[in-house]
Amino acid sequence: MVMNNSCRGRLVVASIHFLLTLLVGGIAATLIFLVWFPGSLARMVGGTQLFWLVFYSDLALGPLISLVIFNKKKTRKELVVDYSLVGVVQLGALTYGISIIAVSRPVFVAFIVDRFEVVTAVELNDSDLAEAIDMRYRSRPWLGPKLVGVQMPANLNEHSDLIFSAVAGKDAQFMPKYYRPYEASTDEVRRKSGSIEALVSRHQEKRQELDLAIKELGHTSGKLRWLPVHHRFGFWTALIDAKTGYPVKYLPIDPY
Repeated sequence: MVMNNSCRGRLVVASIHFLLTLLVGGIAATLIFLVWFPGSLARMVGGTQLFWLVFYSDLALGPLISLVIFNKKKTRKELVVDYSLVGVVQLGALTYGISIIAVSRPVFVAFIVDRFEVVTAVELNDSDLAEAIDMRYRSRPWLGPKLVGVQMPANLNEHSDLIFSAVAGKDAQFMPKYYRPYEASTDEVRRKSGSIEALVSRHQEKRQELDLAIKELGHTSGKLRWLPVHHRFGFWTALIDAKTGYPVKYLPIDPY
């Protein structure tokens, strides 16, 4: 009977700890998936994987340890100390995990030449942000990624320098001084984008996925166009509203 009461106590404490962890995880998920990584960007740039890694680690450091350290023979003071230490460790791990996710969040989706580039917080230098002409682009957004256009330099010397920089791995999308409001790029987006029919003809195996996405958007294929989306893990495809020039959906399709 004593053993049963002890086991019951362990389960009660662990269950309470589990519910608290779920609550905190839910708050973190809301921030991550609705603000930092909206829509399919979480899947595109790894936000989903990072969140689950942090959450499962938090479970291991919290509720599972509760099962191990609980002992009815301990005094109330000893239990308070034990669980306070677990809470501090768990909170520290969660804070560290969220900070890693924060620097991995997408801050700009930039149209450059003939594609979109997803730029994450860690890929921008403070010195480059400070050179932005528009004040809106001098900091990393915290309320979701901003859609911007990239205006390539007209000066030949600056253009040549940019080419060498791109070869070295730092293209214009990582230099906010070239950022401009996206509205100024919509005509170019429409010119450079391709038809859905052309995309389907190149990827017949993705026809069903494309048809489903178009249906979900409530569009017809004639009202949509597409452009590639480059991110640090590869390429996706952006469906573009043919009238506005704005991306309306990102699909895990490598257009190349």
